Amino acid sequence: MRRRGFTLIELLVVIAIIAVLISLLLPAVQSAREAARRAQCVNNIKQIVLAAHNYENQVGSFPPNSIADGGWSGTWWAWPSFILPQMEQTAIYNAINYSWSCCNPVNQTVYLSLISSFACPSDDSLKLFSDRVYIDVNLPVFGAQLTAAPTNYVGSQGDMQNNTIFDYLCVDPAQIAFKNANGYASNGCTPSSGPSAPFRGIFGDCSSAASIKISGITDGLSNTMMIGENSPNLNSGLAWVSGNDIYATTILPMNWMTKLRNGQTDPSTGEVCSPAGWNPSDPTSQTHCFNNQWYYQGFKSFHPGGANFGFSDGSVKFLKQTINVRAYMGLSTRAGGEVISADQY
Repeated sequence: MRRRGFTLIELLVVIAIIAVLISLLLPAVQSAREAARRAQCVNNIKQIVLAAHNYENQVGSFPPNSIADGGWSGTWWAWPSFILPQMEQTAIYNAINYSWSCCNPVNQTVYLSLISSFACPSDDSLKLFSDRVYIDVNLPVFGAQLTAAPTNYVGSQGDMQNNTIFDYLCVDPAQIAFKNANGYASNGCTPSSGPSAPFRGIFGDCSSAASIKISGITDGLSNTMMIGENSPNLNSGLAWVSGNDIYATTILPMNWMTKLRNGQTDPSTGEVCSPAGWNPSDPTSQTHCFNNQWYYQGFKSFHPGGANFGFSDGSVKFLKQTINVRAYMGLSTRAGGEVISADQY
């Protein structure tokens, strides 16, 4: 008796069924992988916030954003370097020579050190980046490319104006007065003279090492973000040692993409990205380019639909990029007095 085999039609039906099952299973696998990566990212942020609290318990305040003033003088060491002992990174901390600037060759061992807790698994960032710029004003050529270890986590400076097309959203009288008087945003820097517009978050750019105490967070620890996400793949100035770009403002929309590299064209404007072509005085210049300091200083991530934020009470929350802009800005200020309902985010 002859055994009957599969016909061609039956074989094709089986293959089609298998293909359908794979197409249904693949998104579920990818979703599970992203969920695991996001959970690790949440854990990283929680570690950093808890380390900042341990630092506060020992010193009496949270770490300053950087050692730099409004005139750009200082060593530019950034806040992550100050909490290294609280993150079980004492060996790297002991290797730092704070007498020299963050990216001086004397500190090369440090600024080339990768720290896994500073890297989000959803981003391809646990590696050295050879295209870091603007990370140390003390270098012979400020803006020259340097190889350094990155971070995915930046401090919240609040709802600070940043010389972008979104500065009109500002409601802070001090910032508005500063920009009217000077023609550019204060960004929280401490000026040598004239009107001042202090940073309204936990960390401030070139603010003469100003640090915030828990008592200064009158909006409530659970209502004030401390850190959030950014990406060294979207921010050419991001290195964990440098205080120049390791902060973000909520006046920029979440996940405003700045991924266009030098030589690439912005399809929305026709502009070609290049440092020489960027006009810092023009808020419409190269708005999606990798080297535009004004636009890469926002919170952004590769998680679908939003980003993770560490709040000052130690909690970590995923905020959707569709969050109401006023609620988003209000969550970043430490003493703005905004009334924000939990259902707004």
